[in-house]
Amino acid sequence: MRLENRVAIVTGGGSGIGRAICIRICEEGGKVVIADVNADGAEETSRRIGKGQSQAIAVPADITNKEQVRSLVARTERAFGHVDILVNNAGTDIKGAIAEIKEETWDFLMSLNLKGTFLCTQAVVPSMRKRRYGRIINMSSMAGKTGEPFTSAYCATKFGVIGFTQAVAVELGKENITVNAVCPGPVETELIQKSITQSAQIAGVSFEEYKQKFFIGLTPMGRMATPVDVARAVVFLASDEAEFITGATLNVSGGREMH
Repeated sequence: MRLENRVAIVTGGGSGIGRAICIRICEEGGKVVIADVNADGAEETSRRIGKGQSQAIAVPADITNKEQVRSLVARTERAFGHVDILVNNAGTDIKGAIAEIKEETWDFLMSLNLKGTFLCTQAVVPSMRKRRYGRIINMSSMAGKTGEPFTSAYCATKFGVIGFTQAVAVELGKENITVNAVCPGPVETELIQKSITQSAQIAGVSFEEYKQKFFIGLTPMGRMATPVDVARAVVFLASDEAEFITGATLNVSGGREMH
């Protein structure tokens, strides 16, 4: 098993991609702290893992709050001794035409998608430095590489995640801490269903028409990703197989994003 006895924190682990990542880490022998602002969702992920407190614990946490992030890391260290892996997965998207998107929407997405990644990374670095080992995987998006309509705020945060990833990778490389980003295309989750619904309404077309034209139709492999597709990529970057990969962005998009 590739992550035998490795300790991971996964933010946004209470649903969707984050849940799949938590489950996959445990399948590979790792121990996981499931962090989510939705306590019930985090507990449900823990229940699905089903191996008790020895392998997975759920911790309610708002990653936009510095004190809660520090508490999350402290809880992890009390439970498992240290942190080997951080998966900055928590995030969301709210659609809006540039002339109409509200300032508070912009600020919310910046805080959750970008500031949260910064706060969590900053909080785990001391633990990783002590052991001269660390794997940090940040969830960006193909929208972090190519602009999309009605997505200016989200794109800005995800472009920012890639820049942050590269800068921190350079800074921490000599301490044997790798920092990489995963860039999924559309993934079959509740979030993407909401995203398609919002975009279709703005564009004035049906849900199915928008999904087929702009999501499935533009993907060479002819389908949307599943959460498990993304989880497999994350586990690879968290493993020793990826020990000489840092500052990279790994597309998981079925060929829709190629740069």
